[in-house]
Amino acid sequence: LKPTCSPANIDLCDETKTATINKFLGMAGDELDAMIAESEKTIEEAEEKFKTAVEGLQATYQKMMDEKEKVQAGIKDAGLGLMKSCKAHASKSKGSDEL
Repeated sequence: LKPTCSPANIDLCDETKTATINKFLGMAGDELDAMIAESEKTIEEAEEKFKTAVEGLQATYQKMMDEKEKVQAGIKDAGLGLMKSCKAHASKSKGSDEL
């Protein structure tokens, strides 16, 4: 692995990264700790928001799947299989009459 831009290898950084690193290095430790904590808190909040949204999507998906299965079961219970069997039987009967 080659060395990358970092405070230890600042000469490998572009101007923007160098300025950012120098800004952070010039801060007091407490100030930098506060910025780190705030950034991590924002990431955690985004992750929590994402998880909540995914749970909502999963609940919606499950509800829709249950409704679909209920409709399908109702149609099958109402005789869909028998309808298909009768149609096939009628087609076979007509075919033998024509010969």
